[in-house]
Amino acid sequence: MATDKDVRFFEEVLTKTRAGKIPWEPTANPSLFAAPLAGKFTLTISESIGDSYTNTEYELILKDSDARQLTGITNFHPNVSVVDIRDLYESARRKALNVDAKIDSVLGELEKL
Repeated sequence: MATDKDVRFFEEVLTKTRAGKIPWEPTANPSLFAAPLAGKFTLTISESIGDSYTNTEYELILKDSDARQLTGITNFHPNVSVVDIRDLYESARRKALNVDAKIDSVLGELEKL
């Protein structure tokens, strides 16, 4: 059961991700992104697409240095907006894959045409 502190944790991760302060990285799973924190913790955010877009699950997990799950928040939590957790996933994905810099590069190439 997620507590108020878990929701506060989610909100802080969302805020710091939006500000570009969390070092999200790609993983071997193309739908999972990870970020180390202070050498003691790991954040992961994942997307699992069900049989329809409405069945997509987003999950933020915090693990300790021994890979034990400390808490997890999904889009099914009553105090977490599906829009916010989807935004967290998309922001982490863009940071991990360096999407904005790559789009800038493509735009530069397109301008040369």
